[in-house]
This record gives sequence, C-alpha cells and structure tokens, in this order.
Amino acid sequence: MSMKIKLLLLVFSIFITKMMFAQSIISGRVINKDDGEAMPFVNIIYNQKKEGLTTNIDGRFLINNVEKVEFLQFSYVGFKSVFVPKDSIHIIHKGIVQMTEQNYKIDEVIVLPGENPAHRIINKVVSNRKLNNPDKLSSYSYTAYHKMVFTIDVKDTQKNAGDTSDIGELEKDSTSIKMKEFLDKQHLFLMESVSKKKFRFPGQHGEEIIASRVSGFKEPSMVLLANQLQSFSFYENMITLAESRYINPISPGSTKKYFFNIVDTTYTTRGDTVYSISFEPKKKKNFEALKGVLNINTYKYAVQSVVAEPVESNGLIGIAIKQQYKLIDDAYWFPVELNTKLIFYSMVAEAGKSKFNPVGIGKTYLKDIKINDEIKRKDIGKIDFEVNKIAHKQPDSLWNAYRYDSLSPQDLMTYEVIDSIGKKHKLDLKLKTYKTLFKGYIPVSFLNIDVSRLLDFNVYEGFRPGIGLHTNDKLVKNISFGGYFAYGFQDDRIKYGVNLDFILSAKQDMKLGLIYKNDLEESSGYQFLENPGMNSTESYRYWFIKDMTYLEGSAMNFQFRPLRKLKSLISVSQFAKFNTSGFYFNDGNENDLPGQEYQFLETTLQLAYTPNETLFFIDNELINSYGSTPAIYANISKGFKNELGDFDYWKVGAKLLLSTLTKNFGKTDLVITAGKVFGELPYYELYNGHASYYDFTIETANSFATMRMNEFLSDEFVTVYLRQDFGSLLFKTKKFKPEILLITSLAFGRLEKPDLQQGIDFKTLEKGFYESGVLFNNLIRSANIIGLGFGVYYRYGPYAFANTKENFAYKLSMTFDL
Repeated sequence: MSMKIKLLLLVFSIFITKMMFAQSIISGRVINKDDGEAMPFVNIIYNQKKEGLTTNIDGRFLINNVEKVEFLQFSYVGFKSVFVPKDSIHIIHKGIVQMTEQNYKIDEVIVLPGENPAHRIINKVVSNRKLNNPDKLSSYSYTAYHKMVFTIDVKDTQKNAGDTSDIGELEKDSTSIKMKEFLDKQHLFLMESVSKKKFRFPGQHGEEIIASRVSGFKEPSMVLLANQLQSFSFYENMITLAESRYINPISPGSTKKYFFNIVDTTYTTRGDTVYSISFEPKKKKNFEALKGVLNINTYKYAVQSVVAEPVESNGLIGIAIKQQYKLIDDAYWFPVELNTKLIFYSMVAEAGKSKFNPVGIGKTYLKDIKINDEIKRKDIGKIDFEVNKIAHKQPDSLWNAYRYDSLSPQDLMTYEVIDSIGKKHKLDLKLKTYKTLFKGYIPVSFLNIDVSRLLDFNVYEGFRPGIGLHTNDKLVKNISFGGYFAYGFQDDRIKYGVNLDFILSAKQDMKLGLIYKNDLEESSGYQFLENPGMNSTESYRYWFIKDMTYLEGSAMNFQFRPLRKLKSLISVSQFAKFNTSGFYFNDGNENDLPGQEYQFLETTLQLAYTPNETLFFIDNELINSYGSTPAIYANISKGFKNELGDFDYWKVGAKLLLSTLTKNFGKTDLVITAGKVFGELPYYELYNGHASYYDFTIETANSFATMRMNEFLSDEFVTVYLRQDFGSLLFKTKKFKPEILLITSLAFGRLEKPDLQQGIDFKTLEKGFYESGVLFNNLIRSANIIGLGFGVYYRYGPYAFANTKENFAYKLSMTFDL
C-alpha cells in the first residue's frame, strides 16, 4: 500500500472520528427491548475509572467529555448489562440502546455477616433529610409542564394482572391487531397543563394553572388528575401515591423494615459517587411498603433519582413513580422531573378474545427553579391550587415555550379526534352533569333536584320521603332559590322550607343566605362548621335519633374566610320551638306546660380552622379537601330575651381533631368535644351524651356505642374519643386484609339545675362515662370500595349496668374507600 493511500486512510479515519464525536457529544436513548418503553436512571460507565452518569427520566443521556470515553456500559437492576466498545458507539441504531429484562430476586442476593454496607449510605441519607428536603427550604418557585396520556399497554396489563395469555396468540387476533393499529395512531385521552408554583416555609404554597388543554373538554377540573398523584419530594416519612400512604425507605428506622442492596456504583465528573441501591420489604414484615431503586449521590448524601411502586396493589389502581433531582445553584438538590404510571385494574377494555386494562402515563418537567428568593406571605394568597380563567384559551406560542418536547403525531391525532368527539357529544355538558350528580343533585334544566331529600330515615320520623329543588346557574349565576317538602310517616307531620342564597365572592368563599323552615332538629344536639367527607361514618348516627324538637322560623347567615385557612359563619335566627315528649320547663311560670312553645332569638358565630387543608379554585368554584388535621371548630351563640325571644343565655362549644400516622402503629385519631351553657334553657337546648346505641346497629365514629339515646343531659360537658387504627399491620394474607381498630371513649358533664327539666328521664355525667371496643373492618370487601366488618363495645365504670349483658353493644361496620 502506497504512502499516499495510507495517509489518505489516516485522514479519512480522523475525519470519521471527528464526525462521530461532533461537538464533543455522545447522546442517545435507552429503552426496554421488550416493550420499547424508555428506561430512566440507567447507570452508564464510560471508562476504567468508573466515571459515568445516568439516563434522565425519559431514558435519554448526553456525554460532553468525549475524550474520557473508553467504552459505554449500561446497567440497571433486573436487566442484562449492555457493553458497547468505543469503536462501535457510532453504529448504535438511531442512538437507541436496548436492554433486556432478567429475573432478579432477593433470594439470589448473598447476605454476608456484619452490617449491610448499604445501611451506612441509607442512614446518612436519613440524617440529611432536612438538609435535602425541598419543603424545608425558606422558599422556592418554579414553572412546571405536565402531560398525561391514557392508552392501553398489553405487556403491563398481562404482567400486573396475572394474565398468562400468549402474546403471540394475541397478536394473531384480528381485533387486537386493529386495536394496536389504532393506538399506534393516537392515544385514548391526552391532557396538558402549565403551572407556576410558589412556596414559603413553613407549608405555605400556591400553585396556578396558567395553561390547560384536555382532549375533548374545555372544562379545566380534569387537570387535577395529573397534578395530584404523588408526593412532590421523596423525603417525608410517609410517601403518598394515588392517595394511599406508604412507609418511606429513607425514613428513620427503615433499615429494620426494608432490605437494601448496593447494585451498582458510578462516579460523576465532579468526583461524587453515585450508589444504586435496590429496596424492598424484608421477609415477614407486614407494612405498607414500596419497592424500587434509589440512586444516592454522596454530595450531601441526597436522592439523585428514585423509581418506586407499591409492593401490593389495592386492586383498583396500580401505580409506579419516577423522580429525578438536580443540583440547583450548585448547592440544593431539587426535583426536576416526575413520572407517574397508572394501571386501572377496575376498568377493562375488550379486543376480540383479549381483555386489557387502560394505563395512564404522566410526566412533569420543572424549569425556572428559584431557591431562597424573597417570597412574602401576600405573594401567595389564600388559594393553594387555582386554574386561571383563560387557561384553556392560551395560544400556541405559550405552549411552545413550556413544552418539554413538541407534540408527536399521536398527540396531534388525539387532540383532533377526541376534540371532535367532545364537540359532537357535548362532553363538557355531560361532565358538568356528572359533577352535579356527585354533589348530590340531579340537574333538570335550570333546576337541581336534591337527592338527599328524596328519601330519608330516622327513628323519630320513620321514613321521610320528600323533594328538594334549587335553581342553578342556568337561570341566574351566583344566585340560587329553592325549597323542600317532606313527610314523616312515624310522626305524621309535614315539613317544608325555602331558601335564597347569594354567592358574593366564590374565591373568598363569601355567601349570604336567607332561610325559612318549618321542620325539626335533634333535641339537645349540636353541630359545628364541618363536613366530615364521604368516607366518614359519623353521619350514620342521624338514623338512630329518637327525640326531636319541632321548630318554625327564619334565619340569615353570612359566610366568609377572614384568613387563609379560617372559615367563619355568622347567623341571626328567630325560631319558635316545641317538643312532644311530655317535657315541661319548671322555672316557676304557671304557663309552662307540656308541649309549651318557646321563642328563641339567637345570633351565632361559627369558626373552622383547618391549617393543613388544601383549597382548590376551579371553574369559579372553591373546593376544599376533607379530613385534614389538626382541625379546630368553635361555636359561640347569644340568646336574647325580648318580644322575639324568651331566654337570655350564652352557649359556647369547641371541637378538636388530631390525627397522626405512624409506621409501626398505623393511624391514631383523637377527637375532643366540649360545650357549656350560661343561663337557664329547656332541655332540648342543652347537650345530650351523643349516643348511638341500639341492640345491633351500624358503627358510628365519634359517638358512644353503649350509651342509650338521650340517656344523659348536661349544660356543660367534655368528651374524648380515641381510635387506634392498625390497618392491616397486625394481620394480613394475600387475599384477606382485615383492619383492626381499638377504640376508647369517655365523657364528663354536669347539669346545674336538673329540677328545671321535668317530664323526661335523664342522668348526669359527673362521675364519668367510659367505654372501649374493638372493630374488625373490611372482613368482606366489595369492588375494593365498600368494606363490611364487625365490632363489639363494652361499657364500664360508674355508669355500668348491673346486668353485664346490657353493657355490650354489637356493631356492623360499613366503610367506603372513595
């Protein structure tokens, strides 16, 4: 070979090498060979010094320092490693690296005597949680782009649902082929949003959706689905996934519950070590656990990325998450990408002989991250989560500025097809109808029918059929006029009422209401400004009430929020009340006879302070999350004696709710209620014991299961309800997961002048009332939503009955998981 040819080949090889490493960059994407899905956080080592990096949340990688590259080695837990020599890097097809799954079991890991080396790393991560937790920063702000698609993933459906069908056979099914061709062209559903968030320590945050797009809909409430699926960071003791809570593998004491294994080690260009550590629950450990892989960076011993999913599915939805963190300002680790994958086991799509579950794939990308900037309280406002009025009308220029990547042909086709379907079938109108139904109303033109008024029941009235109608915003926005009519079969009386409501400011929760009614209420009962939510069992107690007082009159109330998490209601009322129990008020007045009617003129202030609730403002409606604690409720009432009122008095009441969730004992609920009357009032304006006893009834939370209805009467009292819900921590099998609760309740009270209350039987609570019980919830589960169980309570102490059998109460428990 001549020297010229050798020289030409040398120049050509140098040229090829330069072209291969143009701009000193090697880039590509790692995918799962079996399903083509992107693989995030794959470890990539590129020289003998074990220097390397990991793929991002979309499986992409970028290497800038090409001169350091000697080879590419890709590794990930549960997959066969891939080794690419330097001279073969350029032949990676379209920059794609494919990895193949292999079995990986804890049984295959050899555990040597002594401390697990992974524990030293995990313990350092636990020690640095406050240092690395974004919610411990003084402030932060960012802009986020959210995208969620719904489709059908055959492989994941089979793997998670236990389907043993042969994939090859499915591919031969003509209907399955058509479905695959359809899904190759478009998704089932697609939604996007752009939000701006501000945070100020401790716990004050506000997020505004500035742009939203939902295939088939203009109504913005759907964007909540993509934004509320997982904890924002991986540093709290309990991690929330799709509203279920799991013990964090990097929480204190986690090394006693989780098995950790160092599966890989790489080094960054700045000299930090990155440990890949797999985690899963230890054998014979019973708790709500996760499994996955943590990538821990030794700079501040922080989470660099995490992949996690529950060990056990709840049977309704399967969920898996991915989070990636980056150093901001070379000092603070902060989430930059969050992925969520949902598998809807409760929904089935059929294609020929095959059945598949829909899946949802959500991705969130954060940018414009600013840490420890000055953010004042007033900069955030009173709303936690708000959708801008013009969010669904934003131009393409805004979307192009925030989208992480341009829309794919599948995305574009999805919008085109589903938007046309939405317009043709008026999906926005149907969604609004469904929302109205969910609130308990049936919309008929400009009227809403109140479902709760159609049929009701309590012991005093028996069955109570009726109807309630209210105008909706189709007639007049922000004004509603309505009324109701009902009849009690047991007491043989008609009840009715009318009301007029004005929404003065939806965002400020400001309303004015006018009411007139001829109805009844529980004698000696009390209510606070609270809504326990759909999952609460407290409302069952209403069915057992057997002593009620009739009333007729009117009231005016004004509701508003003076502070961010403080709700208030001011009311003025005038009612005439009477009772048919044979009671008479013995205050020396000769006109006081059984069934005597008395006038009550009263003004009341009700307060509800819920510092941890989340407020959503969407489509001109303020929505609050239920069940947050702590919660404090207070009532202050003043009665006036004049031509409109027969009594001069004060009534004050308070209620405190506390709830904690611990890793070893489950959920602890404490409810303390107290009240006091200053002045002389008929018994039905005092306080009963808040009982719920019948021979065999449904269990009712925060009431006395063994106390007879209206057995006790007080003008001042305090009650304590303590419930320890162990969940399935004490006992669980694969198919049987009962939840065990221990309950203890006590009450103290007094009645200053019992001789005033004549014609009725009652006891007083000076000696203290005590009861304890045990509940076995979810012995039977229906559709993974309704749980049936059994419980028994026992009454003891000064007010225990001489006959031991009478101290027991047996309860059927009925719970809902919505």
